[in-house]
Amino acid sequence: MKKSAGKLLAVGFIKSLFVVLIMFGAGAGSYWAVMHFWDIPIAEPEEKGPSQQQKEEPITKAALDDVSKNLIFRVQEETGEINGILLEIFHCGEKRMQYITIPIRTQYTMSETLYRKLVLVRPTIPQIIKLSNITKYFDKDTVYDYGVLIMEDLLGIDISYYTVIPESIYTTIFETHEITEDNKKSSEKLSQEKEAGISYEVFSDKYIKFLKSFQTAEDVYDYIAELYPHLQSNLPLNGKMNYLESYCKTPLSRVSFALINGVNKNNAYYIEAALAKQQIESYIAQNAAE
Repeated sequence: MKKSAGKLLAVGFIKSLFVVLIMFGAGAGSYWAVMHFWDIPIAEPEEKGPSQQQKEEPITKAALDDVSKNLIFRVQEETGEINGILLEIFHCGEKRMQYITIPIRTQYTMSETLYRKLVLVRPTIPQIIKLSNITKYFDKDTVYDYGVLIMEDLLGIDISYYTVIPESIYTTIFETHEITEDNKKSSEKLSQEKEAGISYEVFSDKYIKFLKSFQTAEDVYDYIAELYPHLQSNLPLNGKMNYLESYCKTPLSRVSFALINGVNKNNAYYIEAALAKQQIESYIAQNAAE
């Protein structure tokens, strides 16, 4: 009797399951028929794309610092080549800014730590490299981030963020100032070993005149907001605007220009690492002490 009851229960369950399957099949069939009749596209199962997967950590992260170090790349629009590098140091508290030219012909030997890291990304990259060759080893999406790592390694400092300025805009802001025997002594923080013919970047006269035309903070805000979409940076516009008040209070008399300490020889420039780091740190310390 128990077996019969169990048998009946099993048969009942199978029949119920069969009915459910028929109803499900009919429902699915009706759904397909309606979608087909009205020519409604049937959604395919969504695959997880890169945006849904775990995002990779960025190579560099922008930082808002009281003494910001902005690495500026001068880039040729057509070729993507880096034609110049500037280090902009801005001391917000002291309202003082300095632009230090890093010659693009600079050649240096990477530290073992950085070289081991970069060779995994680009096995053909040499440990002794010229800054002008950076674009040969990294693609356009990562070259500036890796350029930051290289400059941090070379100068022994942390870079706050980077800014890429197209050649057509760069030449409206900066112009080349040649170092000659006549002005070598008056050039700020230049080593006595500097050879005539080396140059560094300064604001052009037209750009200085343009800056002097600003009357209000709104003028400065509008200028940055209009210019920023034409640049590339790992610091977004709203981050850049955090410096707005300090920019407005920084007089042109507190903007200075210099060449990074080093030696020019054999068609290359060799940065004297210890002196260059001292040059940067002494400038920051000088501001902090004033």
